[in-house]
Amino acid sequence: MNTEKTLLEVRHLGQQYPLPKSSFLVKATHLQALKDVSFKLKAGKSLGIVGESGSGKSTLARLVMALEKPSQGEVIFKGQKLHELSAAAMREMRRDFQMVFQDPYGSLDPRQKVLHIVSEPLHSLTHAVSGQTLGRVETQDRAASALAEVGLRSSDLDKYPHEFSGGQRQRIAIARALITRPSLIVADEPVSALDVSVQAQVLNLMMDLQDRYGLSYVFVSHDLAVVNLMCDDVIVLQQGQVVESGSSDAIFENAQHPYTQALLAAVPGQR
Repeated sequence: MNTEKTLLEVRHLGQQYPLPKSSFLVKATHLQALKDVSFKLKAGKSLGIVGESGSGKSTLARLVMALEKPSQGEVIFKGQKLHELSAAAMREMRRDFQMVFQDPYGSLDPRQKVLHIVSEPLHSLTHAVSGQTLGRVETQDRAASALAEVGLRSSDLDKYPHEFSGGQRQRIAIARALITRPSLIVADEPVSALDVSVQAQVLNLMMDLQDRYGLSYVFVSHDLAVVNLMCDDVIVLQQGQVVESGSSDAIFENAQHPYTQALLAAVPGQR
């Protein structure tokens, strides 16, 4: 009997974007970026979302993070329908799900020191919930603690992003996501901009943090080798639709859909 709780559920999610009226030859008025996507994620587990560029992976990530409102369907996090929450309830809920973006060079404000970057979600949420802000000492302590979790030093709080390597910048981005102690982290291609050797370090860090805190991940990637390493379950997107889903072992050992088989065939070391 499976006693693990469902942390995240996506039901029949769809997303359309209006197309510009640039040509009388184009009859379509909307682009269907996602169509009828459903899945569940258990607490403490990882779900991989894979597919080629344009398959709808990043759109799905933005909808899960409630950064966009879906055209159809719903996202349910801890039993709450995210897109039906009030603005105040959403601000409070956001402490429990955070995002790590693809580009460690572009996702950190180059004008801000690491202390501000890492502690910003904490300030936003504390003010939203209580109307108060944290004092400087507590802010520094919690930011330093978050940096320590990702293998960086408290002295790094006084530096700017340009003073770090790509892998270190992504560690800073992970520290920023961790500081609110979330249950879920949505990682959108978090290592694709890094060298292969640095990728391994960041992925090992993410797995260690999952073991330590029981984190759940939604891991968006075009790299099936990375997904196979990180994820318990996988959904495969093609042109906005789920063409195959199942456990990581089942997908990688016995893919059924021709599209999944083609993706696997392109992975070095696979069939």
